[in-house]
Amino acid sequence: MNLGLRYEFVTNPTTDKHPLNTVINPPFGTFQRVSNVFASNPATKNFDPRIGFAYDPFSDHKTAIRAGFGIFFNPIRARTYASGYYFNPPYALAFIPLPQFPNPFPGALPPPAQLVGVDYRPDHTPHIYQWNFNIQRQLFESTTLTAGYVGSRGLHLYGARDINPVMPTVINGVQVFGVPRGAIAGIISNPRLNPAAAALSSEAPVADSSYHSMQLGVNRRFSHGVQSQLSYTWSKCLDNASGTYGLEGGLAWSNPLNGSFDRGRCGFDRPQVFKLSGVYALPFKQNVLIRGWQMSGGFIARTGAPWNVTVGFDQAGTVVAGSERPNLVMPADQIYTHNINQWVNPAAFTLPAPGTLGNQQRDFLTGPHTVNMDYSLMKETPIKENYRLQFRAEFFNLFNHANFGLPNTANPSASSAFVQTPNGGGTPNPTLGKITTTTTSSRQIQFALKLLF
Repeated sequence: MNLGLRYEFVTNPTTDKHPLNTVINPPFGTFQRVSNVFASNPATKNFDPRIGFAYDPFSDHKTAIRAGFGIFFNPIRARTYASGYYFNPPYALAFIPLPQFPNPFPGALPPPAQLVGVDYRPDHTPHIYQWNFNIQRQLFESTTLTAGYVGSRGLHLYGARDINPVMPTVINGVQVFGVPRGAIAGIISNPRLNPAAAALSSEAPVADSSYHSMQLGVNRRFSHGVQSQLSYTWSKCLDNASGTYGLEGGLAWSNPLNGSFDRGRCGFDRPQVFKLSGVYALPFKQNVLIRGWQMSGGFIARTGAPWNVTVGFDQAGTVVAGSERPNLVMPADQIYTHNINQWVNPAAFTLPAPGTLGNQQRDFLTGPHTVNMDYSLMKETPIKENYRLQFRAEFFNLFNHANFGLPNTANPSASSAFVQTPNGGGTPNPTLGKITTTTTSSRQIQFALKLLF
């Protein structure tokens, strides 16, 4: 049994040269000089307990039961908070690319406004609870089978949202954020929380995640010329922010007042992954021409990546670009066409009523799966005691299987369900679901000759 405790403390950052300025009481007030990045240090309570054990239930050294639990804090680093200072007044003007004169700053937001903000008063440091339980059994002399459960729970993770949001009215139990402009396409948004200010986009430890998985593995150590490994994972990962924009490309909450509205599959969720790999040293030893041959390979089959279909424009009036989703009106088993020219049926989606948000879950859809096989053949020939000649023939994507990417990889409009029209309307997007990229190359073959000394 192992017991441990880690204290993950860092100081409240300050600056060496340039003064720090932030909005202390958003969305009210203006930018003010501050001495530290945060109002108070959120890292003073970062105690990380750990526990783990291994148990031999039959005392025969062939079966092992293992389990562990730990809390892991992730201190807030400069990559998270720095952009909230140098992208905003008084430094923001230095980041206007290719300014046009005589008006170098068109579309400037009324003060106070910030391009990328960071919460000045975080009460917690992002952290994750991790746990696992597995049983391992020796099947043969060099082969073991492992079956286990692995899970985690992330709390106070960084996510992005507008902290001066458009305030909805509630009509028949439905939140309405704006009304149509009429003959002009677009929505007239309701007033913001502070009508005198513009959008205040901010990153804060307000997101959470969960992960659960069954993991199976068979491992054969190198014996009698053979080494192999097989693994299968069946898992589910959910969160309401897979990344903060500016870092991993995450989107701001589509409903700034309700983070749970964006709870869906993690951007990196792959529900099923199967892998098989191995090495086989051929047993031929008669002469130098047939001695020393070895072949190896790796096979992977994996569920497709999550895919987020959006409305394509601001239909709700929340002014949160690129995050609004349509209504889903078709059963899941009828959505997919599996045609790369239109991966999903456009009839599966309808446009939400003007001023409202759609019901489709974030990252609900799935892109094409991946199947790939790599193979290599190698021969090593000794020349002298310290010299060897190695020949290699390597085949990548041996079966030349086409593994297609997500519809939005090269063309963002391929994830937009509609094209905007006046009076709060939209027409189906003809390019919805069109796939133009692959995730692996076509079959590639290469030969190599190496002199090792």
